[in-house]
Amino acid sequence: MNMMKSQFVLRFILLMLLFFGSGSSLLVAAETQVEVDVLLEYAKQYVDSAPEKSVAVLDQLKKLESTFTNKQKELFYFHSAASLALRGKHKERVVLVESFLNQVTNPNIRVKFLYQLSDAYTNLGEYENALAVMNQAIILLPKLDDLGAKNNALQAAISFYNSLHAYDEAMVYADRMSELEGDAVNSLSKCYGLANRIEIYFLRGANAQARLLMPEAMAACDANDHKIITLIVKALNVIDLVNAEYSDRDINAGLSILMDFSRINQTSDYVTQLEDAIANAYLKKGNFSSAERYAFQAYKRAKSENIVQLMEKTSETMAAIKREQGQLKSSLEYYDINLALKKKVLDDQLHKNLAYQRVKFDMQDKANELALSEQKNKTLTIEKALQQGKNQNLLLLMTLGLILLTILGAWLVRTLRQKNIFRTSAQIDGLTLVSNRAHFMDCATQAFKNSDGHASVVLFDMDHFKKINDTFGHAAGDWVLKTVCDTVKMHLRKTDIFGRLGGEEFAISLSGINQEEVLILAERCRAAIAEIDSNPCGFRFLITASFGLATRGIRGHMNFEETLAGADKALYFSKNEGRNRVSVFQ
Repeated sequence: MNMMKSQFVLRFILLMLLFFGSGSSLLVAAETQVEVDVLLEYAKQYVDSAPEKSVAVLDQLKKLESTFTNKQKELFYFHSAASLALRGKHKERVVLVESFLNQVTNPNIRVKFLYQLSDAYTNLGEYENALAVMNQAIILLPKLDDLGAKNNALQAAISFYNSLHAYDEAMVYADRMSELEGDAVNSLSKCYGLANRIEIYFLRGANAQARLLMPEAMAACDANDHKIITLIVKALNVIDLVNAEYSDRDINAGLSILMDFSRINQTSDYVTQLEDAIANAYLKKGNFSSAERYAFQAYKRAKSENIVQLMEKTSETMAAIKREQGQLKSSLEYYDINLALKKKVLDDQLHKNLAYQRVKFDMQDKANELALSEQKNKTLTIEKALQQGKNQNLLLLMTLGLILLTILGAWLVRTLRQKNIFRTSAQIDGLTLVSNRAHFMDCATQAFKNSDGHASVVLFDMDHFKKINDTFGHAAGDWVLKTVCDTVKMHLRKTDIFGRLGGEEFAISLSGINQEEVLILAERCRAAIAEIDSNPCGFRFLITASFGLATRGIRGHMNFEETLAGADKALYFSKNEGRNRVSVFQ
């Protein structure tokens, strides 16, 4: 219907030009302009609904670029960037946007391109560039009067903070997005904002809160005919249900959503996540052939789009399926791939956090310098007034100057103290009060470099921790993590480095003792954990952990990263052998 309408408009314009005797060159120009507008409209529709189909339309438009108006050129470059994003071509997206960004002066249009650039940098792992571009977009927010531009600026911040696991900061921007159009019930901003809030809740493990928002989110998205966002919300819900219950009903719901994605957008990350969840569900039900089919599709898709986090997750699923099928050689190959990807994910997250801290401190220092400069200017103004004032006001003005300087000094001291507190808190896990992953990795790497003698890594992971959270609540799960850390710390030396790598996984770096002594310490910690009484948290349940340890020098391992990988393999062995045990990497 849209094509018929566009062709009708084109014929009408041409007939009018002929009727009034316009020249042939004018006819050609008019025809070209209408053709460009029609193609741009189709490009927009395809980018939103079927990104692969947009390629042919954009290629056709590229041939007509010399005829574009400024508005048409902006639309062409924006649709091209969006198409590259949905097809996972982020390097090409950076080149495209940077080649055009300097030509964009309108803040509403500029913000949309800044979003494309920030998101592309995030996907490429260039986090300092991503954060710098995102800050440019946020600074422009007060100057924007276009709703789409505001949504783009806020979405850039949400995506970036989600990638950092900084969910509180991401939620702040998601809330702002939901409220862009005031109390409008079914607004487009409400659709985007609620969908973001749902995903953040799922990422934080607050599944019940996520499901409460779903009816409102889908109503807002359906009202704006935004099928892809509605489908993403449904996919997030089904992925969680399939991972939790493995029921036939949820698997069938997931398969139905996969069919919907195949008609709208087959390259979405959510397709890969859904296929992996379905594969795990089939694995739990013993349907190994179906499990392998969906797991391999997910792994192949993640690999083709080079999404490291999804490659790590899907390779682990493939390893588990091959193990259950008795194909041990293939299973070990996937486990080796998985271990390498786990290291890459950890390194990527560390790089991302360090970039975030560096940029944040730079911004804070610049803000402090600006405030100090403003205070100095005020002081100079006061001194000038003192010189020009009368003698009877001299004492009063000097007193005021002294008060200002005192306030400035107190403010600077407080700012520096807060900065030091922030630096410390950035190194400590807020729940367990042990080192966080980034700080542990940094300290352990340095400890291995500083030690010429024995050096070991112990990894341990709480057994069935998800079941504790699901059965007794996250408050009980938090109590378990804090109590386990307090228990383990009682058996460690002051020189040992103890950190939380994430979730229920912890690590210990030890120097100066041999492998036998490390094994004794690990067994002592395992036994102490198993003896923890859960009654103080209000419930009674068993608490156990599986351990894996590796010592430098085994199989030629010399540095921390290789020793950590060995401990990880030993931990997997403990898990596979029945949990609540210590395994040594040989």
